[in-house]
Amino acid sequence: MSAVISMMNNRQKETELIKKMLSGILTASEQQQVNNLMSNPSFQQLFHEVLDEQAGDVNWEYDAANDAVNDQKLAQFHEKLSQEEESNSDDTPVVTMRPPLWKRVLPYAAAVIIAVGTYIFWSAQPESKLPPVVAQEVKQTPSVSIQKEKPVQYAEQYNPKKRRMKLTLSDGSVVTLGGKSRIKYATGFAGSHRDLYLEGEAFFEVAKDAGKPFIVHTGNVHTQVLGTSFKVSAMPKSAVEVAVVTGKVRVSYSNGAEQNTLATMIPGDMISWTNSHLTKMKIDTRDILAWKNEMMIFKKQTLENILNVFEKHYGVAITVINKGFLTEKISLALDEKMPLEKAMNVLAVTAGFEHSFDSLSRTVIIK
Repeated sequence: MSAVISMMNNRQKETELIKKMLSGILTASEQQQVNNLMSNPSFQQLFHEVLDEQAGDVNWEYDAANDAVNDQKLAQFHEKLSQEEESNSDDTPVVTMRPPLWKRVLPYAAAVIIAVGTYIFWSAQPESKLPPVVAQEVKQTPSVSIQKEKPVQYAEQYNPKKRRMKLTLSDGSVVTLGGKSRIKYATGFAGSHRDLYLEGEAFFEVAKDAGKPFIVHTGNVHTQVLGTSFKVSAMPKSAVEVAVVTGKVRVSYSNGAEQNTLATMIPGDMISWTNSHLTKMKIDTRDILAWKNEMMIFKKQTLENILNVFEKHYGVAITVINKGFLTEKISLALDEKMPLEKAMNVLAVTAGFEHSFDSLSRTVIIK
């Protein structure tokens, strides 16, 4: 009987170690325990069971009716975790993983990392109102509500931050504006159309109005809807991309006075338009919702590409000693708000490398 109890206690302790490893909060001594256990078949089996359990907890479905409730619950969860992190700040988390784990972790990588980042996946954001100005830089990330103005006036909003900015327009439509992106539109949406001009990236949740189509203008590409949700990307020197999550969208291209339809799109459709060349593809709409909620998504990307994104996003230099890692392809998702140290720990577990930080030169060294 005592042997059974001892086995149960060991299993519980090992389960906690695995969960801490996936959350990126192992201490050096705990990491050594994990390294010693990794060669044990029973520990490997338990590792996969915990992966499956955490992956099953992730719900990617978009349900607008439950947004407020979900936001409140996740905000409370985030606050609790933040307090826990502060209380444990003296015990610096260190996570490294040896390459043999790579072949076993990869099939689960995307689901696991999504679960790791979920605690700040939908942060609740208080609403505030902007004054009726022509242009204004937003200093924080909070949601803002833009009230109706006279039809002759234009509103322009620019998001200088990395984080998304949420705007509620006068017709009830909601715009999630990406970093370094700008929108301009007539306040009150006077006339027969609801015209909006975009530079950069944005996700739109359009309020239905059958008599007044909503049109997003990106240069000479125009995306028209009546009521739907979709993402438009028109970054400088890049293709114009449109992806549809719900409803139906029509995309057209204007050449002088002439306007030609490029595509009529339904959920799961995506187009890319560059240099008069149109590319159509099918996508997972959950990837678009992930962008809306500030997630970095990588699907079968080389480690080299992922590290390039990390360098740009976190403003650091990354030096790779073992170049053989760079060609490995990885699928994962990370919360954009996750600190660099924790993000690197998660990536290290997934890709199977060891790393260290040089805080003075802001350099990450991958061994």
